[in-house]
Amino acid sequence: MPASSTTTNRIASAADQRAAVQPSGLFEMTLEVADLAASERFYREVVGLPVAARWDDERPAVWLSLGREGFLGLWPPETGGAVAIQGGRGGAHVHFALRLPLGALDATRERLQRLGFEVEERDFGHGDRAIYLTDPDGNVLELTERTTLWDGGQATNR
Repeated sequence: MPASSTTTNRIASAADQRAAVQPSGLFEMTLEVADLAASERFYREVVGLPVAARWDDERPAVWLSLGREGFLGLWPPETGGAVAIQGGRGGAHVHFALRLPLGALDATRERLQRLGFEVEERDFGHGDRAIYLTDPDGNVLELTERTTLWDGGQATNR
């Protein structure tokens, strides 16, 4: 369901912007997938994400752990839409990125290539590098090592 013009035209005042609580991180992101089993295999076996939870009821879905407190959800179209919170539905996006520990990118790239994945690599300088591959649904996944953040600060590498 498209956002209403009143929703898209709302601009927070400077005072409202200052009063906003800054989120501390990404908790979850959900992808709509055509084949739940194939997508779970990709993210579990290829990317290495462990299963955190599974919904096997009338809204099937799989939740995979991104570190200790973040999650990637996978669900088929029938789990979204009219039965989802706020009518959540699939949509196009550019890509999403998962951070790897420093020093892990080369071995990860080599492993993915051995498994037959086409991998594109980018070097952004200053130790910031990434590889890109496509999941079974055409979503572009970036796996990245970072020494610096967008604001130029030093990245933690836990």
